Amino acid sequence: MRRAPENGGESHKTLLDTVASALRQRLGKDRMELWFGSGTRWSLVDTRTIGIEVPSEFLANCINTMFRADLQGVLAQCAGPEWGCVVAAKKRGKGSFSASDAPEGTDIAYHRDSVVGDRASSAEIPSESTCPSSSDPATVTAVPSLSNSNPSTASPESRQDDATSNAAGLRVVRADAPDPDLDRLISLRKQNERRWEEFIPGEHNRLAYTGAEMVLERPGQISPLLIYGPHGVGKSHLASALAHRLRQQYRMRRVLSLTGEQFTIEYTESARGGGFANFRKKYRDVEALVIDDVHFCLGKTGTLAELRNTIDMLLRERRQVILVADRGLNELMGLGTDLYARLSGGMCCGIEPVDLETRQKLLQRICQRRNLNVANEVLHELAAQCGGDARILQGVVHRLAAQQRLQESPLSKEDAFRCTGDLVRASQPVVRLPDIDRVVCEAFGLDDETLRTKTKCQSISQPRMLAMFLARKYTRTALSEIGEYFGKRRHSTVISAHRKVEEWLASNDSISFGRNKVQVSEILRNLETILQVG
Repeated sequence: MRRAPENGGESHKTLLDTVASALRQRLGKDRMELWFGSGTRWSLVDTRTIGIEVPSEFLANCINTMFRADLQGVLAQCAGPEWGCVVAAKKRGKGSFSASDAPEGTDIAYHRDSVVGDRASSAEIPSESTCPSSSDPATVTAVPSLSNSNPSTASPESRQDDATSNAAGLRVVRADAPDPDLDRLISLRKQNERRWEEFIPGEHNRLAYTGAEMVLERPGQISPLLIYGPHGVGKSHLASALAHRLRQQYRMRRVLSLTGEQFTIEYTESARGGGFANFRKKYRDVEALVIDDVHFCLGKTGTLAELRNTIDMLLRERRQVILVADRGLNELMGLGTDLYARLSGGMCCGIEPVDLETRQKLLQRICQRRNLNVANEVLHELAAQCGGDARILQGVVHRLAAQQRLQESPLSKEDAFRCTGDLVRASQPVVRLPDIDRVVCEAFGLDDETLRTKTKCQSISQPRMLAMFLARKYTRTALSEIGEYFGKRRHSTVISAHRKVEEWLASNDSISFGRNKVQVSEILRNLETILQVG
């Protein structure tokens, strides 16, 4: 280990050059130029602290978060374990470190961009406008914990250096000092992490749950796995629980979970800053990739091309890819034919609105966590009246908990329904005739208002009968109004259509659906899922 010099401007310059060169060797040329390139200055703040001045508070925060361990290792190697480092944003019109920041007699010399070798272009530095920053751009940010020594056993000289830095207004935090904010975030993330054993399988998600089990048996063999369905049915929960299980069961350390929005933002920032190498390394050097809300990428040509290439490489190496969307594969044609073909070669599993039995189980589990004592028959009636969105159930339990605290006594059936009535009513979907008309036309590939014409050909009359069946089942509209809406027909026509659909269901018949014959029960189930009823 090279010992740090105690005096002399040239010796200080040599030390700063050595530290920067060692950091450059550790991070690589591209990352060094990106984060410590143009506008970065190095200096000696005091006898045991190196100062790094960067153009913005955003960069200071990023360096503090991302390169703490690297700076610690480089300083321990080149200067000694007792050395610290301060990262600060440049103040307007002057440097962030001045002679008043250092002990008397200390020579402070700024080092310019030559310290890190080739200059990085200004376009390679991330813009502050794309990320949150501090309200005060001149605030000093310290790199916490750049020493392996225990503060209680540190030498008097090092403690004096710390005191000097604090007196100058620069907080130098040592490596072994706990970071309460970081610990709190890690603890919160572990508490909110969705676990495999917490997922409740039911009839509405049986296929998706089976697909996830097949992935766990042989990761990478069934890839990509697409999980789709309306909001609040447990898609994200299942994908997150599957990622957790892969880490736990197969000891996978590189399981990356993010949303389609995050992928798009990072791709855009990489395109602006020329950091494609780091972007691609992050997403392609993984054992499993989980992307939620992948439909966010629809219509974004560059993002879709990068996503397709990333999935291609992961599939070639038999890595596991898990995607989550709010619509089925047939409605994701906007992803492009290439990506559509790759998703078709994997496994697509739909999740329907949460069924009654699963809703009751969820209510019971949430009540147990909140220590609420509610009768099972009350939970059953609440579950029966709530919609298929699992988030509504959590809101219902919050209301029950508040009511129990308010009256300080066990909840009766009347109390439970009085405090949750408005929430339960609001959760029930309102279905109108135009909604049914639109959904049926989209499902069968018909033009708008086709079902409202006088045409009686089979390709139109059969979807029209399904629409009348759904209208009679899920709306309170009079038969005459339903007939008037769908082509000015009599109420007897609506009754006849309803009976015909019931016959199809009883005999398990199939009708034309696109180029194929599909069972009527399956078509109705898909339509009800889109309408969020049933």
